[in-house]
Amino acid sequence: MKCPSCHKEVEKGSLYCPHCLSEIPWVREFDSVETQLRKKEQQDSGEESDREGLSAGKFIYNRKRTIVVCLAAAVLLGAFCYRQLHTFSALYSHASQQFEQEHYGAAARSIEAALEKKPNNESANILLAKCLEKQGKLKEGILILKPLVKNADAGVGVYEELVSLLAKNGQSAEVRDILQNSSKKAQEACGEYMCSPPAFSIAPGTYTSLQKLELSGDYQRIYYTLDGTDPTLESSVYTEPVELNEGTTCIKAIGVNAKNIISEVASGKYIIVLKTPAAPVVYPKSGDFSKETTIKVSVPDGCKAYYAFDREPDVNSTEYEQPISMPVGYHIFNVILVAANGKTSKLTSREYYLQY
Repeated sequence: MKCPSCHKEVEKGSLYCPHCLSEIPWVREFDSVETQLRKKEQQDSGEESDREGLSAGKFIYNRKRTIVVCLAAAVLLGAFCYRQLHTFSALYSHASQQFEQEHYGAAARSIEAALEKKPNNESANILLAKCLEKQGKLKEGILILKPLVKNADAGVGVYEELVSLLAKNGQSAEVRDILQNSSKKAQEACGEYMCSPPAFSIAPGTYTSLQKLELSGDYQRIYYTLDGTDPTLESSVYTEPVELNEGTTCIKAIGVNAKNIISEVASGKYIIVLKTPAAPVVYPKSGDFSKETTIKVSVPDGCKAYYAFDREPDVNSTEYEQPISMPVGYHIFNVILVAANGKTSKLTSREYYLQY
């Protein structure tokens, strides 16, 4: 310690300075003002450091909490937006836009995602089938729609798209089957695909005269056979009435409409039995005659008579049209009847001897 008067070093514990003999006011270090001030400064400095530390920690804490809140909000907002963009309505709308822009692959992907949410939605299934059709995948489109028509309440739109795909894929028999079992509304909506069997102008049955059969219907072409076999697109094409000759004819026909739908087979059995006219009645009977006489032949309706003297007549002989003058001398008069069906009667002969 130093002397407060001469400022020279004094041995610790001395009551007087050995240099200037001044009294040394000995005070313990911890009780000195200097010590107390230093302690106070140290205490204040420590408290300030503590306050600064607490303030910095609080700032860091608040900052972290803000970041966490912002991240949580961003996650919730992202989840909300994702859900909104992946609802059925949003996916269907996006698919429709892609389809209109002819982006059929993208449209198909979007509508498939929509169908995961509503698998039985008819509009979505129809749109998917149309996307597949545009990509040349007709069979896949058919497989999408076929299960829907098993529902009795299936909408008209499902039938329209399905029969269109079936027709383009050459499955006309299935078009017929589906429409036959559909509602009246569906049949009306798909009327251009309906194809009824051809109509016959005369009913099947037995006839006693030759007939001409006409086939009709709203078709591009009609194909038919006459031997009882089912017609195909390689069979005879109907262009004019079919002549039904004597005997039995089994005709079958199909029609093909503008959509290339083939009708079911129409069939008919026709039996033509041609009646042979009875031998003609001739007056007078055979005999001798001494005066001018006429020969008369009874000709039934629908028949013609052909005659000749002294030989057998045929269709090339003289046709009987009015009474004939009997020739002088001995002659044999021969006559036949020929019906409209071509059948010829038996010969009627009369012997006449005319002498004046």
